[in-house]
Amino acid sequence: MKGLFLPALLAHLVGDFVLQPAAVNNSKEQGKISGFLLHGLVIFLLTFLAVHWYGLINALFYGLLVTAAHLLLDLGKFLADRRAKPGAKLLLFLTDQLLHLAVIFFCIHLFAPLALDPDILAFYSRIFPGETLPALATGLPGVEDRITKGLQVAVIYTATLFGGAILIQKTLQWLTGKISPADGRMGRAVGIFERLILLTLVAAESLPALGFILAAKSIARYQELNNRDFAEYYLVGTLASFSLAFFAGLWLRTILKM
Repeated sequence: MKGLFLPALLAHLVGDFVLQPAAVNNSKEQGKISGFLLHGLVIFLLTFLAVHWYGLINALFYGLLVTAAHLLLDLGKFLADRRAKPGAKLLLFLTDQLLHLAVIFFCIHLFAPLALDPDILAFYSRIFPGETLPALATGLPGVEDRITKGLQVAVIYTATLFGGAILIQKTLQWLTGKISPADGRMGRAVGIFERLILLTLVAAESLPALGFILAAKSIARYQELNNRDFAEYYLVGTLASFSLAFFAGLWLRTILKM
């Protein structure tokens, strides 16, 4: 289960938050079957690739099972989300992600225990130079732990940068009851880069540099802060983004020290 969980979780995070374009998401929100099918295809391919190290047949059935459950949950969220208020939308988002996590756990239990397929490892060993894959195939101590740590780092960054963007957006809509222009593509990009820098600085124990980042952002928005509504929206959003990146950075620092 330990080996399957992190790749499967990373596949879910990438499929749900990174490789889900606005056009596909809008199609899903409008109830169009094409949006659900395109999203399901992405989830299946990512899940299959993430766990195919444990055998192609296992990966095929696991990917189909996870994708089917994922689409059912997305359909249920669509039906419940249509007339929901901002606070309910935030709760639905959190519940939806917890249920996706539960699906991953359940499906892994159905397939566990599984071992890495030696033929697949041998195939990739011939393509990619280095000692990692051959060492993994022979069960050399420490290799799997290094890969696990790398996957943990990838999960934290993906969840914080991209999942955090959706979480903060829905939180702000709940608190303010409106959608700000800052919720557009550029505002989201700024938030992602902001959390990337903050998370990395906290993980690297460079806490004094955090003040410079926040000060630079405030200076760039200085004129707009005269608008009370924007100032409140900006402060709540900045504090939410900072808090998420800060605690994720502490978690990442703990993992890196293990």
